[in-house]
Amino acid sequence: MKHVIAIFVALAVFSCVIARPQEEVQLVQFTNDNNVDGSYQFAYEQSDGQKREEQGELKQIEGAEEPSLSVKGSYEYTDPTGQRYRVDYVADEKGYRPTVTKL
Repeated sequence: MKHVIAIFVALAVFSCVIARPQEEVQLVQFTNDNNVDGSYQFAYEQSDGQKREEQGELKQIEGAEEPSLSVKGSYEYTDPTGQRYRVDYVADEKGYRPTVTKL
């Protein structure tokens, strides 16, 4: 019986934590440009502090018949403990290469 009560108490606490209303996230800034040559860039920022920006272009690779997409970008976020991070990345014919920095 003690186990059943403990389970119900745990479920009640868990449901209260999940049921907390969360603040609605708003879009603070947004840009998006797509060009006829296949290049693009976009950026956005949200009211919760999340940010992302990215630029891409088609790049001719030696020995390849078709051009390859080369992308550079970054994003920032806050983890559940409150720590902020920034991830800078490059993605091209050599793969995805991120660099993570604590802010």
